Amino acid sequence: MGINLKNSYTQYGLIARILHWTSVAMLLTIIVVASQFTDKATNADKLTLISLHSSIGILLLILMLARLTWRNLNPNPIHSYSIKTWQKLVAISLHRSIYLIIMTQCFLGILMLLSSGEPLHFFDIFELPPLLEKAHPIHQTLLGFHYLISVMIYPLFAVHITAAIYHQIFGLIEEHS
Repeated sequence: MGINLKNSYTQYGLIARILHWTSVAMLLTIIVVASQFTDKATNADKLTLISLHSSIGILLLILMLARLTWRNLNPNPIHSYSIKTWQKLVAISLHRSIYLIIMTQCFLGILMLLSSGEPLHFFDIFELPPLLEKAHPIHQTLLGFHYLISVMIYPLFAVHITAAIYHQIFGLIEEHS
């Protein structure tokens, strides 16, 4: 039978799956790159890592906007799952929260870099000039929020991954008592 390009009422289509797994790969790459921001790194190395991190972050934002658009143009298979209504609501809310957190994080990262006093480089293809002078107080505030949201992402992913594994093992069958 195969997988359709578009979502059906009962399963995600190929495009949704590609968008999902591409965003997962990009997010994992961003996390690995960010983990290299150590005090041991030279200033030049750190700037290279920040540029890579921000460039992938911009791509992730574009990808998440594409995912959101695709999601709104296709049926949501969650509605067809044989699970309790509260589980459907939790799943939909969790997905919306993940979209919101990731896109907010990307926007904050862009604003943070534009408020750093340095240009924002996008894969050495182009650069955006800084909006504010170096060491502006807004930069530190945005940096704090960017870090805070990065910490908030992990529990959401843990719940999402746990639920996905649970439903792969035990199925999507509602228990009738």
